Amino acid sequence: MLSLGIDIGATKAHGVALDENNQIVAEAAAFTRRGSEGVRSVLMGIASSVADKLGVGLRDFDGVGIGIPGVVDRAKGEIASAVNLDIEHMPLRQLIADEFSVPIRVDNDVKATVVAAGMLLKSLSVTYVNFGTGVASATLAGRLIRGRDNVAGEIGHIVLDPSGDPCRCGQRGCIETILGGAYLAPRMDMLDLDWTRLDLTTTPVGRAALEQSVRVMARVVALVAVAYASDHIVLGGGVVQAAPWLIPAVKATLVERGERVAFPDYASIADQIITLPDDIQAPAIGAALIGQGWTEGYKL
Repeated sequence: MLSLGIDIGATKAHGVALDENNQIVAEAAAFTRRGSEGVRSVLMGIASSVADKLGVGLRDFDGVGIGIPGVVDRAKGEIASAVNLDIEHMPLRQLIADEFSVPIRVDNDVKATVVAAGMLLKSLSVTYVNFGTGVASATLAGRLIRGRDNVAGEIGHIVLDPSGDPCRCGQRGCIETILGGAYLAPRMDMLDLDWTRLDLTTTPVGRAALEQSVRVMARVVALVAVAYASDHIVLGGGVVQAAPWLIPAVKATLVERGERVAFPDYASIADQIITLPDDIQAPAIGAALIGQGWTEGYKL
């Protein structure tokens, strides 16, 4: 049995093939190209590369899953909107269906990642929060929580500061404008700060930026902890991976808050936070698992 999973990120795309034991047996990566044709080209290039490494054809895969950011109509296999990829509507499944011999399952990339996290942690009580180009979460609570139109977990557009920076969604001061890489990176450049070493800054501007980032991430973690009460809170995405100082600072902030309030139990929340190793391609693994039909009936 071979399952193909492809994660299309805003910057990079990654594909893996899993064997019958859900172990990676081949993988490939490429830089993402925007727009429908760009995404299709990159996706098929990665699929062909993975197949070539295994010495098989595209029609030999027993399951195919694709994770992609944005609003995904998984019933139709269509991307309704993926702002970071310059896609308004893309009938993805229809565009590549003839290349494979099995039904193609398309899903949101963060939801795919939490499926992989659940398998790796051997748990069906997991919330994953992605701090990447944008900010979003996904939760396993026995099953994958999807919500209406598959948009459960789009927390990046919760407003924290109505007078804050404008967001692409039309609001101001969304979580994404503070911790989403699309906003964070240019802000760091404008302030002449290095996000990866922000903990070492001694300037008032640098300290203020650090304190805001840690405070907001701690608030986001507390939000999902109270909302879903999962056993595990997994944090990931490029913003987290680039800053080794960030998670310890967030945990310390939560513990400090816990010393002043009775509810929620911030110290316990801090203990729930984990990260997955950077070398584990969780989004692509999750896409492969979704291609197997994991969200239709879990195998854990």
